[in-house]
Amino acid sequence: MVHAGVMLPSAAGTTIAWPREREIPPQGDPLPAGSVVVSADSHIMETEDLWKDRLPDRFKDRAPRLYYDDDGFSHLEAEGRLLDTPGLNTMLVEGREGMRDPHVRIRDIDAEGVDKEIIFPQRTLSLAGLQDLELRDACMKTYNEWLADYCKFAPDRFYGVGILNWWEPEKAKDNLQELKGLGYHAIEIPSSPPGVYYNSRASEPLWDAIEESGYPLSFHIGENVQTRGLGALGTFQMQQFSPFRRLFGLLAFSGILERHPKLKVVFTEGGVHWVPAALFDADRIYRDFETEVNPKLANMPSYYWWQNCYATFQEDPVGMQLIDQVGHGKAIWASDYPHPESTLGYSAQTVRDVIAACGPDVGKKVIGGTAVDLWNLV
Repeated sequence: MVHAGVMLPSAAGTTIAWPREREIPPQGDPLPAGSVVVSADSHIMETEDLWKDRLPDRFKDRAPRLYYDDDGFSHLEAEGRLLDTPGLNTMLVEGREGMRDPHVRIRDIDAEGVDKEIIFPQRTLSLAGLQDLELRDACMKTYNEWLADYCKFAPDRFYGVGILNWWEPEKAKDNLQELKGLGYHAIEIPSSPPGVYYNSRASEPLWDAIEESGYPLSFHIGENVQTRGLGALGTFQMQQFSPFRRLFGLLAFSGILERHPKLKVVFTEGGVHWVPAALFDADRIYRDFETEVNPKLANMPSYYWWQNCYATFQEDPVGMQLIDQVGHGKAIWASDYPHPESTLGYSAQTVRDVIAACGPDVGKKVIGGTAVDLWNLV
């Protein structure tokens, strides 16, 4: 068992520092002129007082409790339940100070050569299963307000991802206006929330509202974490880092993407190498089962990848070899700051590897140009 230590031994006999201890070396060769580096997936750690202090008074007695124990591990409790991930050392995932302190964060991303970040939550979506829907709504809105305030520290560099009410489709339009008023450029909803079926007729107002708003919609990995038993952590990570075939299939085969041609969907942290095989399989399935599929589509499922979809990655050399089949404007780089699987400490080299693999014109899109255009990052 490894404690909150510095180095982790690998099976190959090499070691890699935990994020909290990683050093950031010099960046290396200059990037092509006009390059903008955007991490399309970074994370922030919620503060202990977030819900305790910021929720409206009528919710204070039910507020989720985020706290740290004597060993420095974080815990989240709500509705009488502990919402931690069993067996996962939180110091590994949440230990870097820049996840909390914006001054440290700026120093880190400056050293890494990252110009702008799309910032996702760390713990908030653990509250997706709250049974009290009024409390759930209040918690998400409180988080959105808090993150919007945080991003004011560096408004041309920090771009938070607002969490949209996904369980009450009729409220989505008003909720999107609230997010716009808070200054958000990006929004997200869970990939597979309990009790909600995105392909149901009841969810159609949600998709209508998102398309009308013009917001790109992000889905992120990491739901329903299972880390119990021998090998469970590694097994789950293998699964979660390629989770989006199901979700792409749902959005395409249900007709959601066809009915909403202006909807933009971003599959976050699942890599891009899965895309060509998934598109081939989706088209083959539609061809082989066309008499039975419902609804009938005007185009083959792969069409809707090109019309609607994007995906982010940290390191994906196979995906870069397949960039023509993924799409030059569809693959978006991200650092995943500051998680164990992030490129923290070698983001600059990773970005240069993308340029080397794709060439300067396509590479500049991948490392930031597409993100700037997609989210209108000013």
